[in-house]
Amino acid sequence: MYQKLTRQQANRLEQRTLRISVITIVGLAIAGIGYGLYIGSEAVMLDGFYALTSLVGSGLYLLAARIVEKPADRRFQYGYAHIEPLVNSFNNLILLVVCLYALFNGLEGLRIGGHTVDAGSVVIYSLLSAAVCAVVWAYETRVAKRIGSQLIRNDAREWMISMSFSLVTMLGFAMVWVLPEPWREWWGRYADSAVLILMALLLIPVPMKILYENMREVLQITNPDDAVAQRVNAVMRDIAAAEDIADYSTHIAKTGRIHFIEINIVAGPNFRPQSIPELDRLRSRIWEAIGLPLEQAWLGIMFTADRRWI
Repeated sequence: MYQKLTRQQANRLEQRTLRISVITIVGLAIAGIGYGLYIGSEAVMLDGFYALTSLVGSGLYLLAARIVEKPADRRFQYGYAHIEPLVNSFNNLILLVVCLYALFNGLEGLRIGGHTVDAGSVVIYSLLSAAVCAVVWAYETRVAKRIGSQLIRNDAREWMISMSFSLVTMLGFAMVWVLPEPWREWWGRYADSAVLILMALLLIPVPMKILYENMREVLQITNPDDAVAQRVNAVMRDIAAAEDIADYSTHIAKTGRIHFIEINIVAGPNFRPQSIPELDRLRSRIWEAIGLPLEQAWLGIMFTADRRWI
């Protein structure tokens, strides 16, 4: 069992983990692009460019990890939680552009008849790259589980993807050694472009899915399947059954690591809480039943006797 960390300790661990990720990515980006140019492999270069994209992403994740912890101020009165989905959206938009560029390059390579690349060099590089990615992915997955960091969870996903495509590249070029002639010569000429296309096609759905999810948060679109939204509505059904509540409405949106929750209650003719202290006690009951820490929610509860205000 891990020792429970304070919020400050968790944030320091989050930032330290992201710094390790950035340093490792610098090495992989330089190795992938440089070695890919040296042996003439666009598939290896894509691995390096993906690492370069991840470098920008991890740097922005590190910046976001620092910013989102800042308290609300006069300009950002709801805090800085919106920075996190903005960073995620930007990172995955860049990744989507890189994938589309790689796809077109691979198709162009097939059109012009391909080119021969030393399979052994690619296999050795891909195996080493996959091993590095696996180590960082395992470490970040453990840290993300310990502190519940979505930023590290997203970064770990990128390391897992990078590891998977290094393995795909390795297996794709290793086929040169097992195919019989004349397929061996044919695959040796087209392997680089074919693997590039395969990697791009496999990778494209990932940034599209993450981009869609984070744009929902940027635009503050309510997700009816969100666990907190379901919990709030369940709590309000119980409260409405126990009190004389004529009607109520809930407005719930998740932005980064914060849930914005607004509850509007229409009091019935026999609504028992009448004084401000009694209303505050009802607010406390609702808040305790929802069960979120203060730093993970922005809650507003309004009472009215007129339905037009909900």
